[in-house]
Amino acid sequence: MSSSDAVSPAPTFPEVKKIGFTAPWRWLARGWADLWVQPRVSLFYGLVVALAGGLILVTTAHLPYLFNAAITGFMLVAPVLASGLYELSRRYLHETPTAESVTLAASLAAWRRNPSGLAGFALLALLAGTAWQVISVVLLALLYQGNAMSPLAMIGEILRHPQYMPLFLVYVGAGGMLTALVFAASVVSLPMLVDRRCSFLCGLVTSFSAVAENPLPLAFWALVIMLLTGLGFASGLLGFVVILPWLGHASFHAYRDLVADPAR
Repeated sequence: MSSSDAVSPAPTFPEVKKIGFTAPWRWLARGWADLWVQPRVSLFYGLVVALAGGLILVTTAHLPYLFNAAITGFMLVAPVLASGLYELSRRYLHETPTAESVTLAASLAAWRRNPSGLAGFALLALLAGTAWQVISVVLLALLYQGNAMSPLAMIGEILRHPQYMPLFLVYVGAGGMLTALVFAASVVSLPMLVDRRCSFLCGLVTSFSAVAENPLPLAFWALVIMLLTGLGFASGLLGFVVILPWLGHASFHAYRDLVADPAR
């Protein structure tokens, strides 16, 4: 048989490990420790996200449709911005931290290890954000037919009229489903793409496999992320200065617990 007739080997994916329900507490503890190894570098990412979020809120607060798109984009881009935090945790794990290894420039260069994989995830986030914006515009148009309002005023108007409630629940359900899919796609793939030279497809499949293998622990982890994110918004975005880098570092340790080391 000629070499052209040979069957290409099937792609291999890393082994996904089973974890306990309380594992997210361990990830938070490790992430908190990483945050304070070089706090000025880690907190820089949180400050950037807090400032960007504040700018989005100020400029779109009275524009319901644009506000929704901006917040969606903000939530999808934040994990990608955390790539530098994954790089810092990777360095802390594999080497003794030094002034040279934990610079801001070193963390910002994380994309160089796997540019195609990270670009693939960025494209996925863009598609997810676009899809949600289209769904959101259609559902909001069905929910409310009056003049444009600020988002909070519009929600109050919808809740005051029971006839809007079924479509409102559909809106919340659709957003929840998309959020769950994005979480399942990113919980392992993003830190994995920073840590290893693997393809975007490999990271994506491994991430979904990790969720399928550990549905309850990762549902708990998603709840923790949601609560801390809510705390960040409730604090007027100031909480994100600490919360984002904390979750970013913790997410790297989640990936390390969920995916077997290729060296073993």
